[in-house]
Amino acid sequence: MSNIYKILLLASISFIFSVDSDGDGYSDQLEKEIGTNPNDKEDRYYYGSWPFNPNKDKIGGAEVPIECPSNISCECSENSDCINNNCKKTIRGDGPYCTPKVGDIFPRLIATDQYGEYVDIYDFAMQGKTIAIEFGAAWCSPCQQLSSWLSSGDASSLENHRWWKEEYEVIRDKINNDEIIFITILFQDESRENANYETTFNWHEKYPNDKIPILADEYRDIHFWLKPTGYPCINILDENMKLMTFTGRGLSDAFDILSGLKPYPTGF
Repeated sequence: MSNIYKILLLASISFIFSVDSDGDGYSDQLEKEIGTNPNDKEDRYYYGSWPFNPNKDKIGGAEVPIECPSNISCECSENSDCINNNCKKTIRGDGPYCTPKVGDIFPRLIATDQYGEYVDIYDFAMQGKTIAIEFGAAWCSPCQQLSSWLSSGDASSLENHRWWKEEYEVIRDKINNDEIIFITILFQDESRENANYETTFNWHEKYPNDKIPILADEYRDIHFWLKPTGYPCINILDENMKLMTFTGRGLSDAFDILSGLKPYPTGF
């Protein structure tokens, strides 16, 4: 087959998989595969119009709840006890635990979003986009300020923090323009009880942004995996759910990369 025919064939395939007759964000071909009507915008896989990944089972990350021993977040004595060969104490001196590191795959959380639907976090994978995961709690003041900015665009409440940089403001534009995927995971409500659908619903009511899914870590599975020591805790993943950064607190490493202040890491 000549090169010109190969190009035409690839272009035809690309066109078929990009047609979206009802404008709901899912291609007609994908809707046929998952059983929704490609001509009805209201008939879509997720009410929030989150993406769907038909190949998510191939990612191979840990299922939650995490089973011990050896898995990430489990107790350990030495590196060889860990599936990722990374046995460390936490910043508070707890542990040691098998600690996440760059290159590890984020666990497969299936959780309730702000619309009351169960969402598989692996559906956000393989979309050709960087994924930012914000982990926090509804009682966390900096989390509230961050979500307020992501909703309104007003960064005045963040400018008092030493970690805030003016260059970060471009990140909100990238989220709203679908250049990156930003996911908020809450593990506790304002009363420090385990988060649930009401938590995510209320958060979205206070800080609406239709581009950002709010997920409830109702059983503290992600909290157990991350073992965070401060909130918000933001890390970025590649499109295959691999950690490109890892921290248990703060957002500077992730936001420096997302804003363009630092290059994206490579070689993991």
